Amino acid sequence: MSGKKISIGLFLFLCLATEGFTVELKTDVQKESYSMGVSTGAYIANQLFEQSEFGVKADMEAVIEGFMDALKKKQKLSDEEVITHLNNRAEGLNKISQERFKQQLNTNLDAGKKYLATNAKNKHVITTKSGLQYEKITEGKGEKPKPESIVLIHYKGSLLDGTLFDNTYERKQPAHLSMINVVDGLQEGLMLMHEGEKAKLVIPSELAYGNADVQAIPAGSTVIFEVELVKVLKPGALNNSAKPLSEEAKKEALETHQPLKKL
Repeated sequence: MSGKKISIGLFLFLCLATEGFTVELKTDVQKESYSMGVSTGAYIANQLFEQSEFGVKADMEAVIEGFMDALKKKQKLSDEEVITHLNNRAEGLNKISQERFKQQLNTNLDAGKKYLATNAKNKHVITTKSGLQYEKITEGKGEKPKPESIVLIHYKGSLLDGTLFDNTYERKQPAHLSMINVVDGLQEGLMLMHEGEKAKLVIPSELAYGNADVQAIPAGSTVIFEVELVKVLKPGALNNSAKPLSEEAKKEALETHQPLKKL
């Protein structure tokens, strides 16, 4: 069950829902039936809690009465009316959700612009035509990767507030990635680096994950990659593995926050 804090109203709802009902859980049927009730009640409680977070109220007594009437098949509203009211509520919630998303998106985009403008004043930072910011940390003397290269890299990926969303150093294993599959900003930055080099890349959202939430990365986020180019592999070294990933493989990689192009 969810560990979310239940508001006072929902606590009353749960209390009212159980008042006057005492069942001894002796048989498997009783236990299974009780479990269905717990599952349904927890789902409703979580839904109402999430809706209350958007400032949308619910009449708890009416919720309970509707639940009981449905069990007794004596509902006071027709099926069509129920669907209409639920759709109206869903539309209202969706509108609020979209407004909040847009506000957060704009906040993230503005924060990125301010950070990039300030960081551009650093004399060690090079800003490319695309808007990528590149800062060399340590020199490298090896070859540079090409768009079709396979690379081994160590990296730490973070948000502007310092929140890490991925760190290969913690896994103690560099990432083996195809250049044609990484996000545009990282691809461009890697092509500026020599094998053995370490650099800091500040990647605007349009060169990173765009205006959509990707796991722990909020929509519109400018992201920072501290990258170490461990090795550039020779063409064909991995049996021509530098090919576009399947959608399933991309999804799996994104779920582990690897710096791949968004789906």
